[in-house]
Amino acid sequence: MADESKERKVIIALLLTSTLLTMLGIAGVLRGAYDLSLAPLPEDIRELYEPEAEVTDAEVQLFEAQVSNPYRRPMAAANVVVSALVLIGSFMLSWRRKLALWWIKQAVAAKLIWITAYTVSLVSHVKLTFAPLPLEHPGGALPEVIGGVILVSTFSGALHVAAAYRATRPDIGQFIESNAKS
Repeated sequence: MADESKERKVIIALLLTSTLLTMLGIAGVLRGAYDLSLAPLPEDIRELYEPEAEVTDAEVQLFEAQVSNPYRRPMAAANVVVSALVLIGSFMLSWRRKLALWWIKQAVAAKLIWITAYTVSLVSHVKLTFAPLPLEHPGGALPEVIGGVILVSTFSGALHVAAAYRATRPDIGQFIESNAKS
């Protein structure tokens, strides 16, 4: 009875981890596809936002920097590839394939390298293109924008590491080995 309960917990953990990896993979593929298809910006970027939405100058400049980044398209294509690897790993995990744990480790490592490269390219481009804002922003807006970019990237990396850690736990590995479909 206790063994059945433990197996049930492992199955639930396996499926939840697989679901998280699937969501991360799909989000990355969609974001990469969106970045690949992004059209040129209109003269006034504020036209892209809802009329009643209040948009700060820092947000507008960050969006301009993201779109005008010369590495946007290659990084978007790489995002599609590494996110697809994460997605494949999640499917292999839910299908209990023996290679799933190795695949997930490699895919998450590739995704972490991509997150780092994307963050560095965006931060360096923001530093080059960011125009000084009026003094209404104490402490300047550039450090806040760069901090926000780094914070979002760190959160994304932490989610991927947590999912990989959860997927490669010993109990899940033993369960996959004992129930593997080759």
